Amino acid sequence: DTVFVVNKDGQQDAFPTTADGVDTKNPLFVLVNGYTASASEIMTGALKDNGRAKVVGEKTFGKGVVQTVSPLLDGSGVAVTIARYETPAHIDINKKGIEVDLPAGSPMCPDPYPKL
Repeated sequence: DTVFVVNKDGQQDAFPTTADGVDTKNPLFVLVNGYTASASEIMTGALKDNGRAKVVGEKTFGKGVVQTVSPLLDGSGVAVTIARYETPAHIDINKKGIEVDLPAGSPMCPDPYPKL
C-alpha cells in the first residue's frame, strides 16, 4: 500500500499502488527540507517505508492531516480536520515530520564529472 487515511473513529482507507514503476532498479534519492509538507511528505514516506528511496536533506514539515474548507457567509472560510494520513508502515507524520536518512551536506554519491 502507498498511503492510509484514518478518520477520527480509527477507520482506515488504504490506497494501494496500481502498477510497477518504469524504473525500479536505479537508486532514488528524495530531497526534502522543513518546507516539504502534505502530499510531497506522504509520497516521501511511502518511498521511504517501501525501501525504494533514501531521503536526503532536513526533517520535513509534518502536515499529515486531511482538511475540508467550508465557506462562511462573510466570504471567509473555516478549515476542519477530518482525517490523518499514515505512511505504509502506519506512521503518523502529523506535527512530527519525516526524518531523513542522510542529512543535508552528506556525501551522497561521488561526483561523476570530477575533472570539469
